[in-house]
Order: sequence, then C-alpha cells, then structure tokens
Amino acid sequence: MADIPTKMFYGTAQTVINTSTDIAAGNFSGAPAATFDNTTDSAVPYALYAEAMMEAPDWAAAPVAGTVVSLWGVLIDTDGTDDDTDAPSGTANGGARYFGAWTIAAADALQRRTITISLLGVRKCNFYTKNETAQNMNNDAGTAHVVKITPFAIGVTQ
Repeated sequence: MADIPTKMFYGTAQTVINTSTDIAAGNFSGAPAATFDNTTDSAVPYALYAEAMMEAPDWAAAPVAGTVVSLWGVLIDTDGTDDDTDAPSGTANGGARYFGAWTIAAADALQRRTITISLLGVRKCNFYTKNETAQNMNNDAGTAHVVKITPFAIGVTQ
C-alpha cells in the first residue's frame, strides 16, 4: 500500500478587522472591517479551517505575559438570509461565539500572532477581538489593529 501524503491548500487572506481605534482593557473591538465570506474562495470554498493572524501594534504599557486577545464572531446568513444577533459591545460578548485566542508577551511593541481556527458551520461571519489583557491596546499614530482570516483545506494530490 502506497503512502499518500496530505497537503494543505490555502485560500486568499481576508482582512476582517482593521482599526486605528484603541481597544480598552477587557473590551471588544468595534465594527468589523469586512464580513468574512467562506463561500466564494476560488481555491477552498467552504473551508473547514483557517489561520487567523492578528497584529496588535502597541500597548499603554507592557501587558502581562500569558494574557490573551481573543477572537469572537457573529454568524451571517445562517439559514441563507438571517444573521445571528447581538454583536459584542463593550465587555459583553452578546451572541458572538468564541473562535480562539492569541497569547500575548510582556512587550510594549507590535505583536503578530497566528492561530488555527475551526470554520465548521461558518458560511459568513463578522469577527471581533476582545482585549483580555490589563492594558489598553493603542491603535494610533499610523498603526492599526489588524486581523486576517486565511481559509485552508487538507487534501491529497496525485
């Protein structure tokens, strides 16, 4: 029996958050930059997984090592027309679901992190981040808080 190696097939990265508005400690980001669409990627439509990359540009002071910035989302077009309700606001998650978290270092500097998330059941989604550190995330002076979602599938080639 021959070994058939698996391969990851990547789609196109979609910028879902791009904000220059500060995010206070314990709070959610504001409105997303764009709705993530998992139905139209030419390489991997309806992908089951994605890489979620976050850039946190600066902090009021160095956060405590091991604290996190978490990723949440509100599903869009859940039955083809209706959306889940209650976007996160302030410190409340509303009707958003949890997707994962990036671990933060004790550094008052740009921190770029990538996590793998599940897209099971996700057609479209508005993503939000929650700053769960004890420091304000400073997204100003020409820097922005950015989140990009890159869908991928696992398969084989022959």
